[in-house]
Amino acid sequence: MRAYGLLGYRVMTRVLIVDDQPEHAEIVSLLLVRRGYEVAIAGDGPSAIIQARARPPDLVLLDLYMPAVDGISTAVELRGDERTARIPILFISASGEDGGRARLVLGEPVCVLPKPFRAAELIGAVEHALGRSQGALAPVG
Repeated sequence: MRAYGLLGYRVMTRVLIVDDQPEHAEIVSLLLVRRGYEVAIAGDGPSAIIQARARPPDLVLLDLYMPAVDGISTAVELRGDERTARIPILFISASGEDGGRARLVLGEPVCVLPKPFRAAELIGAVEHALGRSQGALAPVG
């Protein structure tokens, strides 16, 4: 998605993909780039936090289960920093997790996109999380 900023310069919506499976992150990246999004990839929670603080994205696409620092811990860290506290987070999970634990820990409604997903489901969930559509994936909570 593209928007226009001051002086008419094109500004792309930036999505940070956080996934410990590089092949999955690359596929998601390709789908989003084809739709006009700017994409950054982090392979783990700590890298995501550093990237988000340095250049806050418009959306974080966050794998719930990663080694060492999981998606929920990463989300808690992002919510605790004023630079990243308001960035929408869309969780991704292959485990069938519905977001109940994330909802309890974060104290807010969460959206979880189950893996595997179709391209249209991903784009719909991203647009919904960015507040651009009335997508079918609503927050749980």
